Amino acid sequence: MNLARFCERIDDLKYLAGKMELTGSRVRRYLMQMPFSTDRDLLEGHFDILQKAFEIISDQKTKPVLMQLQHLFSRVHDIQGTLVALKEKRTLDEVELFEIKYFAALCADAEKLCRQAGFSYESMYPLQEVFHILDPDNTGTVSFYLYDSYSKTLSLVRQQVAEIDPDRDPAKWNQLQDIIQKEESAVREKLSLQLSALYPALQENFDRLARMEIWFAKAKLALLYNMVRPVTVPGDQPGVLSVEGMVNPAIADNLENAGGTFQPVSVTLYPEPCLLTGANMSGKTVVLKTLALIQTLTQFSFFVPAQKASISLVKDVFLVIGDKQDQYRGLSSFAAEMLDLDRIMANMKAGTKMLVLADEPARTTNPAEGAAILCALVEFLEKHSVMSLISTHYGDLGLSCRKIRVAGFEGNLVEGRLDPLRMNRYMNYSLLEDKGGSVPLEALNIARLLGVDGSFIDKAKKYLK
Repeated sequence: MNLARFCERIDDLKYLAGKMELTGSRVRRYLMQMPFSTDRDLLEGHFDILQKAFEIISDQKTKPVLMQLQHLFSRVHDIQGTLVALKEKRTLDEVELFEIKYFAALCADAEKLCRQAGFSYESMYPLQEVFHILDPDNTGTVSFYLYDSYSKTLSLVRQQVAEIDPDRDPAKWNQLQDIIQKEESAVREKLSLQLSALYPALQENFDRLARMEIWFAKAKLALLYNMVRPVTVPGDQPGVLSVEGMVNPAIADNLENAGGTFQPVSVTLYPEPCLLTGANMSGKTVVLKTLALIQTLTQFSFFVPAQKASISLVKDVFLVIGDKQDQYRGLSSFAAEMLDLDRIMANMKAGTKMLVLADEPARTTNPAEGAAILCALVEFLEKHSVMSLISTHYGDLGLSCRKIRVAGFEGNLVEGRLDPLRMNRYMNYSLLEDKGGSVPLEALNIARLLGVDGSFIDKAKKYLK
């Protein structure tokens, strides 16, 4: 599965991909086609490349070279169609021949700039032969012309044309023009055939330039959001997803624009189900979304928005946020959610190693059946040893699985009446191990601090069990 598919499933991943500084659709196409990797050695190699790019952009001394390199990226034309024509040994026109010559010059410049910056990855294949073919007069320019030196016949006929007045001898002039067109076509056919032998090197350089731009864009993204290199856990070690001080960049940006700050959160998961409880507005959904983001970023060779992260690789990530209808299929939120869970269970039975993150499953059905569905899901996850975190608003369900909860609302810090626009200031989003079985009761306390009618609150308290 590629990055484009995961962006459809994880909005925060799409947000970060959109924040990357890329020069156009050509490179973004490469980015979106990146595969979700489960190969630890490959990922570690990619992280080495990204680490080097990060060190380069963090060094003020390399700033002038990086500016030149960024400008070079913007000058790379999308010549994929021309490359395909070479591969298929079609005859190129003069514009396409110019594109190849110009591209070869850019590759030489890119190699030079990378050496100056100390970036030894994605090295360009030498394309001197391309220049030899397209610059027979050794002009050293990137412009292209069907030079006389390509053909003695072409040179001779051009001289004859120059000596004829087309108004006085139009027949002769037209005859010579036909010869020139035929000879130029023969020259282009010959050049195209010579260049087609160099197609593999040209295509590889075209791909490498795109990848090079993506590495530096990833590094800039990491610098922007204080991302760190994740530690990938070997497959023969116990599975774990352990993240310290994780941040959700999309939500952090929104909070910053509103004058707030994102409280970093730490969490560790193992190959077993874990329940996440907490009052409404306590950030449970954010925790799930951020974990999905960090797992997928890792397996697409990105650094992650956290202080530290140790991550076991999985074959798939399932994020089930059942808060909207599946409009494309005309399904209710409950029906869409049940189909998502059914697909997850099919993968469990098939032995797929995965991360499952579910936000209050079965919340939209009646409490009795909802609790039953949640318990059955936990039992399924436990049986198949699936690394998973399930948020819930249900109370004591008699489940023996691990439980954590959001520390929640710190009402003791409120002086006087609570300003509803400042509630986040009193929320502690830290996650705590929870040995109890009940969900924290905070709603009535918050209502009281907001100044809601006291008699109403007293009546509500009578119904608490």
